[in-house]
Amino acid sequence: MKNKILIFILTVLTPMLLLAQSNTDVIKRIEGLMIKNYVFLDKAQEVNKHLDKLMEEKYFDTFKKPEDFARALTKEMQKITNDKHLNIAPPRPRNSAQSNPLSFIPRHLQNIERFRMGGFGEVNFFEGNVGYVHLKGFRVEDTIKVDPLMKYLSTADAIIIDLRGNGGGNGPVGVNLSSYFLPENLPLTSVYTRRTDTMENYSTVPVKGMQRLDVPLFILTNGRTFSASEAFAYDLQARKRATIIGENTGGGAHPVNFMRLPQGYRLIVPIARSINPVTNTNWEGVGVIPDVKSTADDALEKAKEIAKVSAAKYREKPFKQLEKVLEKNEYTEQDEKTVCELLQLILKRGHMESFMVNDMGYNYLEKNIKAALVILRAGSILFPDSPNAQDSYAEVLAQNGQNKLALKHYEAAVAIAKHRKDKQVKLYQKNLSNFKDKM
Repeated sequence: MKNKILIFILTVLTPMLLLAQSNTDVIKRIEGLMIKNYVFLDKAQEVNKHLDKLMEEKYFDTFKKPEDFARALTKEMQKITNDKHLNIAPPRPRNSAQSNPLSFIPRHLQNIERFRMGGFGEVNFFEGNVGYVHLKGFRVEDTIKVDPLMKYLSTADAIIIDLRGNGGGNGPVGVNLSSYFLPENLPLTSVYTRRTDTMENYSTVPVKGMQRLDVPLFILTNGRTFSASEAFAYDLQARKRATIIGENTGGGAHPVNFMRLPQGYRLIVPIARSINPVTNTNWEGVGVIPDVKSTADDALEKAKEIAKVSAAKYREKPFKQLEKVLEKNEYTEQDEKTVCELLQLILKRGHMESFMVNDMGYNYLEKNIKAALVILRAGSILFPDSPNAQDSYAEVLAQNGQNKLALKHYEAAVAIAKHRKDKQVKLYQKNLSNFKDKM
């Protein structure tokens, strides 16, 4: 009878003792790694003290399943740190992969497909010439897509970047994208790593396309906007370069490392902290706070409304400035320079085609020849290799009695046309000949 009781005790209690022992090993390993690596040493010490107390109370002995134990550990550690990046991952489940060595191939393909679901999603244009891109995740592999994306959006009069549900990822996409909206070599953020006592600084980088330094920019967020995507939104908001619309983001500002634990568990531990050069802090625990609060579901429609109005103002501003200058009766050198710069800006944005500069000049000719001269002079400067631009300017110069300067531009039109083997070369030669005859 005594033997049967002993066998029963060994059979029932031994697994429980082993489980308790394995749980203790996992926790002790976590405590050591927290002291060495966690971004805040005082919080690591506080976490360890809390875990020791829970072990004394045998709190974790009640969790029999690895998933439950990992979840409980995570909850208790986050209770002290309020750090959503700090996690315990349970052991990976055993499956038929051990009996079938080739089963890793379909699993690998599934992982690739799941991974590719991130990155850039929908890219579109909405009413009012508002550009839109849904960025579902920040992946290193998508960095090469930033330049083509921004080329496509180069004529947008406002841009919406949708980060709702973007769980983050790697930094290069965010840095490259930010560099289109901020001046080159501008500090974005710094990352301090406690373990090595080092600071790494990140700044905007040169871009291959046209920067959009003043285009209205809107970023959509929700509670699942996290980590690297939060950094992107936070950095642009801190520079007052973007309007954030939606919900508070998740609040994870600490870069992490994955570390092995006994029994196949893994510790996801924040090892560094971001420091924004404008705010001297980050969004850890509080998230990026929207400028315009909205539910996640309503954020896009709200952004469309605001962006449409902003796009119209952005689009019309240089035209109104140009119109105001051209209302004058006399023009200084600075006025001529301003007209040239405004036309260059309008052309750069794609709001006018090159031939429209000539059309504008001739339209003004009917009411103000001096305004026409200023416009066509700008056209000859902006398009120095265009025989038509030189010829048109020459024509109006001649009408205004500025024959010496007119002759120069008529001759330039012919020379350029010959060099380029322009089909209209005979027309430019005829215009030059007629002008000389009248002289």
